[in-house]
Amino acid sequence: MTTPQTARPGLVVVIAFVVMLAGRFTLTRAGLDIPVLNDVRVPLFLVLLLSLALESHHVGHHPAKGSEALYGLLALIGYQGLSVLWAPPGTVTGPVLGDLCALAVLLVVYFRLAAWDRDRVTATTLTLFHAAAWVYFLAAASGRGHEANGRWAALGGGPNVFVRLMVLGMITSLYLYLRHGERLIWLVPIPVFLFGAVASGSRGGLVSLGITIGIALLAIRPRIDFGRIVKPLTLVAVTGAVLVITAGPLIAGFVQQRFVEATLGEGYASERDVLFQMALQIFWQRPLLGTGLNGFPSVSGLNPDLYVHNLPLSIAAEGGFIGLALLLVAFLGLWHGYAAVPRAERSLEARTAAYCGIFIAATNLFSGDYYDARMMWVMLLLAAVHPAPDRVPAAARQGSSRGPGG
Repeated sequence: MTTPQTARPGLVVVIAFVVMLAGRFTLTRAGLDIPVLNDVRVPLFLVLLLSLALESHHVGHHPAKGSEALYGLLALIGYQGLSVLWAPPGTVTGPVLGDLCALAVLLVVYFRLAAWDRDRVTATTLTLFHAAAWVYFLAAASGRGHEANGRWAALGGGPNVFVRLMVLGMITSLYLYLRHGERLIWLVPIPVFLFGAVASGSRGGLVSLGITIGIALLAIRPRIDFGRIVKPLTLVAVTGAVLVITAGPLIAGFVQQRFVEATLGEGYASERDVLFQMALQIFWQRPLLGTGLNGFPSVSGLNPDLYVHNLPLSIAAEGGFIGLALLLVAFLGLWHGYAAVPRAERSLEARTAAYCGIFIAATNLFSGDYYDARMMWVMLLLAAVHPAPDRVPAAARQGSSRGPGG
């Protein structure tokens, strides 16, 4: 019989992942219309909270190290919710308030899971991300979900959602390679997911991938074993070459138009430059408190459905200097929790979660709103929070799998 000391999180982690991945998915996308349940977050969060309550009752209390990471995030979210008080009259704030509440609940759930058994929770989450990347890639490869301009997407999400899962699939491929004794088969998906990332047409996603690779190389540069990486790099290169030769013609014209002609030739930026400039202008007009929650569309005079597509600039425009200060506090809390563990003692799971969070953080400089940042916050939280020493599972104390990374 499993005792509270040896019980490990299981199904609740899968439910939490489904909730995180589902985002704002509604049944109307599937052609259904069921009042109250249209927003799948309603039943999913109820199931998640119930399952967590039952598991917590069985296992008991589990203290955590790195609690400041959660407190910083909740302070930022709380302030954003409070800013509804000075939003312009007529501003639609209900849905955004709902997003912030859902985000807060999701972070508290993952904090409790990390306090219980962070490395197991993270390992399961990373594996699920890998499986989700395959599901999205195969759905898009079948032609379902493509946009009219040819950009790849799948399962109701746009190309910017698709590219995030493709790159997370690449990161988790490397994680599974290191986790399972460096078996080369786990590296084969990397060129496949890179192909999907390019097919998404997301320039911000590809730039974010480059940023993440640059940070990783800076972290591991002193410890790179070139003899160890020759075979993996050769396999990835050969697989990638085969993929380009066989499937490249399918997207060659799209790549030429999207990346070469539109981006390099015409300097097309999908109006990001206009949105960023307007956000800065609003920030300087209201530097202390900003416009208030979801005030950007009202004050900017642009399309009511437009948002800034840059997390720091969005917080600056709608939360002012105070919002930016709390954003900085949130990141510092996460960094403090991660750095509190000596480099040599950081688990492979913690390091991989950190790189996943860094990638999604970079994508939030080009796309996404407050709720779209949830994966970033969750992965960085999993990197920063871990069970208190007297609660660390025995398997974790014996040492997790090691691999490159900081």
